[in-house]
Amino acid sequence: MEKDEFKKVWLPLSDSFYKAAFHMLKSESDAQDAVQDLFIRLWNSRSTLDKVNSPSAYGMAMLRNICIDRLRRSQADQAKGMVRADTAADVASDETAEEAMVSREKLQALEAGIAKLPQTQREVFIMRFYRQMSYDEISAETGLSYINVRVMINRARNFLKKAMAF
Repeated sequence: MEKDEFKKVWLPLSDSFYKAAFHMLKSESDAQDAVQDLFIRLWNSRSTLDKVNSPSAYGMAMLRNICIDRLRRSQADQAKGMVRADTAADVASDETAEEAMVSREKLQALEAGIAKLPQTQREVFIMRFYRQMSYDEISAETGLSYINVRVMINRARNFLKKAMAF
């Protein structure tokens, strides 16, 4: 794959890669670093990228693995007593301790609910709300019908409403 073709295929996907990385890592700088790592890996393997049928899905799979590696490293660092800068930012915010705790609990409940969704439903939900894809884009990427995508998203939202009811 030549430089121009690489730019044409992969650079338009950078926003959706960033949104997905931010969703997984919860940090702007970590998300930017993860996307940068992704593009470095893609560039280094550009000779095999011509065989990729769905650049978006391929890139997301690679990005997910990069984010998982970063989270594992982060957890190991925290176990050694290192404190991440984003926790200091949480403490410094305007929220009271109680509001911050409730927000974290809601976020944890949402993430737990998303994890409990069936795989296809979870992927469609993430495409819609984290990657900000339209129903048509989701349909094209997954091969599901437009109606099926809408039904899956509706069911996922209803499930998550019930799962988050405190």
